[in-house]
Amino acid sequence: MASAATTATNAGRTPLARQVAEDLRRRIVSGEFGRGARLPSEAELCEHYRVSRVTVRTAAKSLESQGLVDIRHGSGMYVVDLGGHIRSGLQELRSITETIEEWGIDAHVRRVSLTRREVAPEEAAKLDLTIGTEVVIVHREILAGDELVAISIDAMPAELIPSSEDTTLGHDSVFSVLDRLGLSPTRALAEIHAVRGSEVVLPSTDIAEHLLVLLDQVHYDRNGQPIAYSKTYFVEGRFQFVIVRTR
Repeated sequence: MASAATTATNAGRTPLARQVAEDLRRRIVSGEFGRGARLPSEAELCEHYRVSRVTVRTAAKSLESQGLVDIRHGSGMYVVDLGGHIRSGLQELRSITETIEEWGIDAHVRRVSLTRREVAPEEAAKLDLTIGTEVVIVHREILAGDELVAISIDAMPAELIPSSEDTTLGHDSVFSVLDRLGLSPTRALAEIHAVRGSEVVLPSTDIAEHLLVLLDQVHYDRNGQPIAYSKTYFVEGRFQFVIVRTR
């Protein structure tokens, strides 16, 4: 969204508040608004994006929850010190590669393996499947530049993923494939655990001595149907999650 006209064009596809938040996020991460900088006023943002104050305030709350801005009532919005980490709001449902590239770093995905097999009991419970159902299992390594930042193991009902996708699935964002198949995840229920690399069997042994942040999550489509069960291990210190708590 580089202009108000773009906002109007995309309005039918993406909520306006999300469009405004995404564009401001891009401008912050790109350095247009530096550390400590005050963003344009609420009135100026309304005029620039041709949206209401409610839309701007909703977008501002989204940026605050991602740890990107500090909202000072009566003063305005200020860019926080982002440090040198790749940063994402814990409540955000975003592609890992998209987040990495947004920080100006090349994202790479290495597919370790793809298999079709009978669903395991834990996967069946998470995906609401019966034992005997087939699932697609994709193991991926996600890198920021040359640095490994996450390993993801994704399970999806095989009936949703045609075998023609096997050559491409796992070489990029899994979300991109799900989107193309009309299976866009709209929400996820996640549990968060801290584990050591040496405590789990992972495709890569390079992070055995590291502390990992595990997001154990089920993704749902807009109808509430589970479409993917993921265990994603983030290398602590290489990918930073933030959450804003208020009272």
